[in-house]
Amino acid sequence: MPLLLGLRLAARRPRRALLGAASIAVTVTGIVAVLALHATFDQEISGAARGLANPVVGRDVQMLQIVTVVLITLAGFNAVVTAWATALDASRASALARALGASPRQLSAGISAAQVMPALPGALLGVPLGIGLFAVANHAGIVTVPPAWWLAAAVLGTLLAVAVLASIPARIGAHRPVSEILAADTA
Repeated sequence: MPLLLGLRLAARRPRRALLGAASIAVTVTGIVAVLALHATFDQEISGAARGLANPVVGRDVQMLQIVTVVLITLAGFNAVVTAWATALDASRASALARALGASPRQLSAGISAAQVMPALPGALLGVPLGIGLFAVANHAGIVTVPPAWWLAAAVLGTLLAVAVLASIPARIGAHRPVSEILAADTA
């Protein structure tokens, strides 16, 4: 039932789902670009004799990490706001589902699923975009694709973060009294 509710909620607001996918794609693009930078520098360092570190390279790594932290923070905030808007938008349908026997846990899982479903293609799209972004931004021309497990961890970690962050407002919305929601709609 939660998956069907999530599908219904995502299908009702396709533009919201597209916005969520785009937000996640931008975030994963930044994360993958930083991973590609680290993989490229790790390969260069292991191939060259260890000596003094290049301060420009160190500053670039720090700058990209700061940008990535900002992107992750904004994406997390966006995930919470989008889930809150979805929970508010679906309050009547959720109240009817609860009146027919759905539990608050099933409803919050459905709202979380509505956020994770569009996040999956966004996260998958962010991987090649991140590698491409790093390839365009890297003036040295050397691009090392990060190991597959780094990329998989970035995608799975992003999806897990979206699910956890979306569950917070989903749980709050799912525990509102059914009679209060349905009475407010008739007034």
